[in-house]
Amino acid sequence: MRNFVRFLVKYHIFLFFLVLQVLCFYLIYSNNRFHQANFVNSSNRLVGTLFAWKSNLTEYIELQRVNDELSLENEALRNQIPESFVSVNEHFVMINDTLRERKFRYKSAQIVNSSINKQLNYLTINKGSGEGIVPEMGVIGTDGLVGVVKNVSEHFSTVIPVINQRFIASAELERTGNFGLLKWEGEDYRFASLIDVPRHIDVMTGDTVVTRGASAIYPKGIPIGIVEEVALNEGSNFHEIKVKLAVDFNKLRYVDVIENILKEEQRELETITEEDGQ
Repeated sequence: MRNFVRFLVKYHIFLFFLVLQVLCFYLIYSNNRFHQANFVNSSNRLVGTLFAWKSNLTEYIELQRVNDELSLENEALRNQIPESFVSVNEHFVMINDTLRERKFRYKSAQIVNSSINKQLNYLTINKGSGEGIVPEMGVIGTDGLVGVVKNVSEHFSTVIPVINQRFIASAELERTGNFGLLKWEGEDYRFASLIDVPRHIDVMTGDTVVTRGASAIYPKGIPIGIVEEVALNEGSNFHEIKVKLAVDFNKLRYVDVIENILKEEQRELETITEEDGQ
């Protein structure tokens, strides 16, 4: 109490000035319609601005929730498509998929870090070993091929995307069925190259390029992109094919990680076959 009294004594002139200022403002606005209207308008603008900020913040939070829900719905839909299963016996009629065995499972994830302007770009996703993610799992987005899982911790994983010079994948021209290798030249994140396609193959601008499904990492037919340019150099036996990627890596936010349940069985058999041939 004593300190409060000292404060009043010390600052009594300033406090008296504030009281007079408040009184003056009250008299001005209470006796002048113009100032009253101006005050009301200013208050309305301030309140309107605050409500607009609140609305924008609410919409942003709601949009994040909607995106998460859509990602989970997309994961569920991918897990139900026919390409996620393999026939147990194709000589029987399939009823309710009882004669089909699941081959692929999908787990949705959010990208928490990424780069697009390096030679060795990478992505970080918010799912790791705790969610069943392991290295060499394929990664796709809503629009198509994204990359492959490289390293994994309990809660996060890093992904080598298509736009990394160390990335390579078997790709197929959907129209002709001919295949080659997809690689990135390290320049524009919007484009990659399809190499090793023989020159006698009919390749046209606008052809769709998809995954071949030969590596046990991705299902067959995942979109990769569209042929943008085709060229034949003198003396070369192969086309030079520029592919406009289906995925916009500058806008990519959500992905699905692919688990091939039969991958180890396939690779073990292929290893035995290769060893027998040596």
